[in-house]
Amino acid sequence: MTRLKRLFLLLAGTLILSGCWDINENERMYYVQGMGVDYKDGEYEVFIQIISFSNVAKTESVNQDVIQSEVNSFKGKTLGEAFDHLYNAIDEKLYWGHFSFIILKDAAMEENRLNSVINVLTRFPDTRYLTWVYSTDEPLSEFLTVTPLLRRSITLTRVADPLNSFERESFIEPIDIRKLLIALNEPGYEVNIPYIRLKEGWESQKEPSKSIETAGIGILTPSNFKGYIKDEKALGLKWLTNETKQSRITTKIDNNQYISVFIKNLKTKIDPVIKGNKLQFDINIALTASLGSFTGKLEAKDIEQAVTKQITKEVKETYKAGLEKNIDIYRFSEVLYRQKVDVWQEKQTDGKIKLTEESIRDINISVQQVESGRKSFKESIE
Repeated sequence: MTRLKRLFLLLAGTLILSGCWDINENERMYYVQGMGVDYKDGEYEVFIQIISFSNVAKTESVNQDVIQSEVNSFKGKTLGEAFDHLYNAIDEKLYWGHFSFIILKDAAMEENRLNSVINVLTRFPDTRYLTWVYSTDEPLSEFLTVTPLLRRSITLTRVADPLNSFERESFIEPIDIRKLLIALNEPGYEVNIPYIRLKEGWESQKEPSKSIETAGIGILTPSNFKGYIKDEKALGLKWLTNETKQSRITTKIDNNQYISVFIKNLKTKIDPVIKGNKLQFDINIALTASLGSFTGKLEAKDIEQAVTKQITKEVKETYKAGLEKNIDIYRFSEVLYRQKVDVWQEKQTDGKIKLTEESIRDINISVQQVESGRKSFKESIE
């Protein structure tokens, strides 16, 4: 072999090997799944959740002795300074490609601080706009150490994977950073973020467990936080979105018997109605009702009347709760903007139209079908 050929082979081998020099080894990185942000005493406080992938994708033989996550907090006058303190306190490189959710405390959403949070997150090259966003008024560190029931993989918590439970019981629609930014840039410049809290009471052979539940919404504007609407006062929200997959209502029928009904195939449309100088809205809801639990003998018309009455009540109560906080809870301003922009331009102030209790003209609920499931509307035991 000539000297020239040997030199050529040596250079070719060097080029091939150089392709691996900048590869990150999996075991030499920490993986960030979640983050919580608070603001107090003039500083941001950032809680970081680093997870172990030892139990990911396992359905059997899960190693119960593996520590699934570790959490610590870091402070700074800016979020950048807080992250600098984080990087100075860890052993390996942080990988953000599995970053799934962020939880915001009240103060972190006030006085335009949300912009700082979103700006930092979207500038990380590995983060995605499909990152779930939540609000809470409870301690952040506890959310980041909760593991799913039966100690399943921590990547399956409700905050990291909200769509699974939402399909079974649709209460508050999950929102990611992409949808949040779109909502804040559309009239009336408000967005509903799921409010979460810790649920205690789970018992096991070893020790009590906690889970995370969605219990309402926090309402954000581009520059401020407007408060929470929780529990029963937030129930009307699920009837005003076509994203609802299925939800249950429990209500009374005329003979004072309680029934539970699954609501499916929900189709909602809001129509602005202009008469002279008066602006109102009609809410039109079509749905399928599927009977769950009941006692006594029922007819389809009984179920239809009970469902119509209960949903109408919940829609009105949530709307009233929004008015009390000066919140356009059903985004009527955006509806008007999209359907009658000329009227919106005339009526709006800073992107929002003025709403009153009379702004809802009619709530029209059409029960398209009443299902009895595998049985009739008669009791199993006569």
